[in-house]
Amino acid sequence: MAGKPPKIKPALSRTDDFSAGGSQGLPRSSQHTPSSLAHLDAPFPLRRSDIGAAAQSVSVSPMAAYVSEVEMAVSASSFRDYWIQDWKNLGDADASGIRLYKQRLFVAVADDYFVQVVQDAESGQFRATVASELNASGPLMKPGAEGKFWRPADSDGLPGQLAQEHSGAWSGDGNFQVEPLRTIDERLAVLYPTLTEEARADLHRERLSADTGQALARLEVEHLTLVKDLGAWAVEVPSLHPVTGQALTITEIERLRSHRALFAQELQANWSRQLTTANPYTPEKLDYVLDMTGTLPRLSADFSHVRELSLSGTYVLSGSAFLAAFPGVQHLTLTGLALKAFPVEIFQMRELTTLTLDNCDIRLSEATVEGLAHIEGLTLLDLSNNPLGLPPDVSYMRRLDSLYLSKTGLTEVPVGIFDIESLAYVDFRHNGFTSLPRELFDVPDVREVNYDFRNNPLDDDTLQRITAYFDGAGLDRRILIQVDGDVWVPQQNIVSDGVDSGLESADEG
Repeated sequence: MAGKPPKIKPALSRTDDFSAGGSQGLPRSSQHTPSSLAHLDAPFPLRRSDIGAAAQSVSVSPMAAYVSEVEMAVSASSFRDYWIQDWKNLGDADASGIRLYKQRLFVAVADDYFVQVVQDAESGQFRATVASELNASGPLMKPGAEGKFWRPADSDGLPGQLAQEHSGAWSGDGNFQVEPLRTIDERLAVLYPTLTEEARADLHRERLSADTGQALARLEVEHLTLVKDLGAWAVEVPSLHPVTGQALTITEIERLRSHRALFAQELQANWSRQLTTANPYTPEKLDYVLDMTGTLPRLSADFSHVRELSLSGTYVLSGSAFLAAFPGVQHLTLTGLALKAFPVEIFQMRELTTLTLDNCDIRLSEATVEGLAHIEGLTLLDLSNNPLGLPPDVSYMRRLDSLYLSKTGLTEVPVGIFDIESLAYVDFRHNGFTSLPRELFDVPDVREVNYDFRNNPLDDDTLQRITAYFDGAGLDRRILIQVDGDVWVPQQNIVSDGVDSGLESADEG
């Protein structure tokens, strides 16, 4: 008899419906190599001057002006009308951080951004000004805690409040010319360049209704931080191989940097809701083959719009903190990563319905067993090819349809496994079971479920109990218990969704 289970892992859906009522089974995703990302529909390349040859494929960002504006957001809004982008050499700062240029004084408020200041006659402090005004009108300024950037003296400065009213540039005579900035919709179009005007309006209503200016500024700073953090991560390739400890060659390091840069580019595009070659159907899906080593990036940006996340590693790659940015995921598939422990970030994925952590070197602790037990909405759980150490507790997963625990080193059956009436297939192959609990033989024989125990060293007593169980089964039996050896089962009792199943020998598994 063939060894096909009555239920298989659901195939990857190519629909755009990832709502709660949409497709539920997406444990195995199609794979995309990093090279397929060379042609993003609308790329957001990295801005990192020293990214080197590894990131040669990442072009100069068309958003350079936007990024420059947002970098100013680290200074407070009270002097937003006074910031200046330095495209000239203002000279070195003195011990107080003040620069002298054309008999005017400037202080840094962010990387490459400055504010002109004059000394206030009344207080003796420096006040922000612009070259076109006779009397300085800006806030009093003081050096920041670290001494690198200056801040308004009377304001804590909300990070993220962007200069909304004015932008500007140096004129030929060295003055700073003020000009209008973009509207809210224009700024949204910079963040989300492929969204339609209608979609931007919807986003405006949903996410920016309470305090539009500050909420949009936070989005702009969120994107800026994402770009800068990924730019730094892309070049921080380990110099040693994580397994052999041997030094990587320059060629290997540059190749890994290139692959990191491509993944960073994919993440930036996804945040901006853009479709890519690797993910051409919906930004709610992020599917990628990680041809790199080291640690996944720690993200501060919000990717809660992603409903399906599928990552496959081909090198030793760790870093579960990456997952914290994806709380809205419903279908999570991680394959071939070096996680070591069950990622606790998964516990924040409140809508998770399918979970695959295949070959991720995961070991369960008592705490993670308990945490996993309370992901009650799972319909599929796959922990295959991991040295779990402890069996998972599935007793609360009343919607569970498929459970995959092959090659996990288990010697005990998970708690509650035989009480779940929704289960259709359980894969226990290639483990260390020598006996099976009494609860198995209390399962009604009319329940349509396949328990696959092949390639386990079951003792003779257990095999005899299985034979006796089937001897007493009715003609309408639906249950299947697959084991090794010649356990007799009446052929007329084998019923299985159009495929041959039943008790099979080891050479068939």
